[in-house]
Amino acid sequence: MVKSCVLRKWLACSVVTAMAAAGCTSQVTSGPGPAPPDLPEQTLLASSMREQPVSGWTLSAADLQLPAGTSVKPIGNIGDRGVFVGIARQGRWLFAVDVTTGQRAFGPIFFGAGGDATSFNCYVNGAPDVLCVRQGPDLDVPATAWVVDTNTGSVVHEGPSAVKISRAQNHPLLEQIGDRVVATVEREGVHGVGPRGELTWFVPGDGILPAQFAFWEHDTPRSVLAVQGGGQGGDVVFSTVDGTITNPSLPQDALKRRAVVYPDGFGYEYSAGPSQDFVGFFDDSGRRRGEPVEAEDLENRSLDIPIIKTQSTYRALTLGGRQLLEIPRTDSSPNARLIGSRLFIADDRLNREWQEFDLRTGEKGKTCASRNLGFDYIGSDGEVAVTRGDGILAQAVDLTTCEILWSTPGSGTDEITDIWKVGTALIQRTNDTIFSLVAPG
Repeated sequence: MVKSCVLRKWLACSVVTAMAAAGCTSQVTSGPGPAPPDLPEQTLLASSMREQPVSGWTLSAADLQLPAGTSVKPIGNIGDRGVFVGIARQGRWLFAVDVTTGQRAFGPIFFGAGGDATSFNCYVNGAPDVLCVRQGPDLDVPATAWVVDTNTGSVVHEGPSAVKISRAQNHPLLEQIGDRVVATVEREGVHGVGPRGELTWFVPGDGILPAQFAFWEHDTPRSVLAVQGGGQGGDVVFSTVDGTITNPSLPQDALKRRAVVYPDGFGYEYSAGPSQDFVGFFDDSGRRRGEPVEAEDLENRSLDIPIIKTQSTYRALTLGGRQLLEIPRTDSSPNARLIGSRLFIADDRLNREWQEFDLRTGEKGKTCASRNLGFDYIGSDGEVAVTRGDGILAQAVDLTTCEILWSTPGSGTDEITDIWKVGTALIQRTNDTIFSLVAPG
């Protein structure tokens, strides 16, 4: 993470509404003034996206010492070091590139010909380790696991592993959560995965990670906590590092319900009696942050900051329980995304209209139609969002005016293209070449 592209906000106003300004000012990328509110850090694109970007550094398959035609995809980043998998008929490789300079950090490491393997994937599993797994057609036969130290570029372990890449009954399925990997078994629970690809700690539960862990791109860091269902006892919150169960500080007879994790803690729904429904907010250790608030539900489609549902409104809060926004309740649960000091909310069923709110003032901005800040979101410099779109590889949208500033067409008949945010860089793949996209000049 590049420090110059990390935003840390401190609370400037206690209560603001979506319809009126509260008289606060803030220091963010979109305007002058002191910094607001108690918001999580964000890793934004280092290069401005206001103008159509041009290629910066470029690496072909030949530059990377890979076979011609190799397909490349990122599996994550450790700071400015982007980690990539190379996929070709001849086999699979792992390599890393400093995404700010294009210098190769290590590799390529060759994992051999695929043989009869049906699946291969790699995962960041606690920096600096990357776990790579190759799975064969017989799920009762152990997979092969490699562990790579990305500081040295060396393979520190190779051997059999019980983990699987594809879901199969009674077999532990690998799932990436932040910079850790866990292994889930439905109706049993969640395992940790150790430095040799082995199963370590175990947390019993339903073994199902809820919808909040669906792979949306987020500019905020992922929590070290995860959640699974725990039956009538409510959701189980636990550490992805060592499996420690985090029990929130709740009233003794409280009926636990649903938990949602955020970058700096988590929220928990509970009932203290008939018509006494609350949401409490806690730090990563389970210590209470602020007073509980009355609410019907804790929305699980806002993962940067909490949103609760009351009888007539949705309220966006800090983890300390301070209100940032209050907007009328609708029939659909809101999806929300934090970019800089602005919160974008879509409450239509197709998530095609995103309403902007300035968290410095509470003022409502424009509602941008046909702009998907959900699964199609790639990244932002804080002023301009880059998203995928119908028939195009990427488009840039001015977050203030909703104007489409530029777009890049999708794959043609003679090329395959893709685009990703890796750390603070925007990276494009065209056939077997990858390159950074930077502001012109």
